Amino acid sequence: MLIAPQTKAFVQISRRYFEYLETLPDKTIADFWEVQLRMLSDIYQGIFSLPEIEARYSFDVDKFVTEKAYNKVLSGLTSFIGALDAFQDFSDMSYPGTPKVVETSLSEMLTDIYQELKDFVLLYETGTLENMNDAIAECADTFGRYWGVKLLSALRIIHVNLYQQRYAESKKSQQLEVDIDEVIGDYDGEEE
Repeated sequence: MLIAPQTKAFVQISRRYFEYLETLPDKTIADFWEVQLRMLSDIYQGIFSLPEIEARYSFDVDKFVTEKAYNKVLSGLTSFIGALDAFQDFSDMSYPGTPKVVETSLSEMLTDIYQELKDFVLLYETGTLENMNDAIAECADTFGRYWGVKLLSALRIIHVNLYQQRYAESKKSQQLEVDIDEVIGDYDGEEE
């Protein structure tokens, strides 16, 4: 069950996700939004295919993402996303009944997800059954308590950003067509 095809698939999409965030500079923002929507949706769906298991160790599992690595990804995302990074959201939907609207950061949400997934993959890939077991148990636990809600909030904001961008590009394209038609009309009028 620990190395079932569904688990392997989740490990693969998790690895692709954190590697993608580590190599942002050669991406466009439109590509970024689309890839994020696909990958985060696959991650959300994939986590439910993991086996439900209990951790074998009573102590905390190993963590691999250092503060330096976390900050590097965070600053890269913040710079890449730019003005669309900050938005207002509910404070912590993990505890219903206490939410309040707060200013939050998309790059911070994505970096938190990055950290959880990279820690999961690297612990899982150590190859010992105990570590594989605990990697799955920890990932599922922190997803339910912590980063699952962040993933859903991030998906919502990314969706809005992608479709606002597409709408703006469509309007720009329509205006360009009108401008070209006017130029052609003026040119046609000059020849007569």
